[in-house]
Amino acid sequence: MPIKVVYIDDEEMLCQMFKEYLHSDEIDLAVFTDEQPGIEYCNNNNPDLIFIDYRLKKQNGTDVAKAISSDSIKILITGELDVTMDTCFDHKIEKPYRLADIKTFIVEAFKNKGLQKL
Repeated sequence: MPIKVVYIDDEEMLCQMFKEYLHSDEIDLAVFTDEQPGIEYCNNNNPDLIFIDYRLKKQNGTDVAKAISSDSIKILITGELDVTMDTCFDHKIEKPYRLADIKTFIVEAFKNKGLQKL
């Protein structure tokens, strides 16, 4: 069974890069450039991991994370130095990030939870 991963970021180029790099049979990836469809998807599909950018079009990442009712692992992604991680997040990744580091993070998260390996 593939790992369900969601990436919410208003930068279309980053979403496309994320999608292309992580495309595989082991990862079921959904990307959203608009936060509301991303929130709805997460609440209806209970993904394993959710990456959420801090600065979005209508809301900030913290508000988006709080609107998601699932018990998914939520990761804040930000390039803002003064943003502190709210308790609704499990981890924080700073921009610029390397996509290889994101994939490693996904693999490690599931090793730690005892789920399947990539």
